[in-house]
Amino acid sequence: MKKILLKNHVLTALLLIAASPVWAVDANIQIFYDFGSDWKGNACENHRTERVTSTVELFHPDNWGSTYFFVDFDYSVSKKDPEQTPFGAYWEISRSFNFWKQSKVKDLSLHLEYDGGCGIYGNRKVEGGYSVKNTVLVGPEYFFHTQDFKNTFTLQFLYRYSTGVPKSTVPLQLTFVWGCQDFCTAKGLTFCGFFDLYGDRTYRHGLTFLTEPQLWYSIGQWFKCPNLCIGTEIEVSYNFTGEGWMANPCVGIRWNFL
Repeated sequence: MKKILLKNHVLTALLLIAASPVWAVDANIQIFYDFGSDWKGNACENHRTERVTSTVELFHPDNWGSTYFFVDFDYSVSKKDPEQTPFGAYWEISRSFNFWKQSKVKDLSLHLEYDGGCGIYGNRKVEGGYSVKNTVLVGPEYFFHTQDFKNTFTLQFLYRYSTGVPKSTVPLQLTFVWGCQDFCTAKGLTFCGFFDLYGDRTYRHGLTFLTEPQLWYSIGQWFKCPNLCIGTEIEVSYNFTGEGWMANPCVGIRWNFL
């Protein structure tokens, strides 16, 4: 059974808010068209059909740290997928604990996270279902930034436990998240993303790599609608939804509610 996992968290833009002296809640919805990927000639078939994905995000800081979650739904575009939509769902929720914001280690937090999802597959008709491995992660995270907070970075070193993963797997994950506002001095342009690297004996080489760099432009600034952004993303992965490399380009829009 082919397991499809869509991970579309963009923590970096939200971390700008977390670092701000004034707390703020951030909520947005994103709609992406994913062109899919089919790497012909790969020793092991690794492809994904084109699809539309909606993402709802929420970030909320408080006295004890911050809470973040997002929910993805996949909608069928390709005839290789079931007509019933959405045909895939995935969500992540994480909590960063920080009770020492006034101390010398104020940029160090304890990160706790859960990931999971499910879906169906088949050529127009439903032929079966799949589940995304329940995964729990815990460990330290460190936040650093430029003086004006326009460039932010977060490094996480996490213990990773996933159901159904062979015990020989190295249960560690390294995550790096970045965000750059007014990228290349262009007002309203944000370059952000993340990369994950972790051990996974499900595949031959025992490692999984995933990165999703994004570019967002606040097109709404030109007609008094700063909530509206347009952007692009490319998901590059190794041993993620199948064995070998895969790249999926996307275009999308985002509406910021707050």
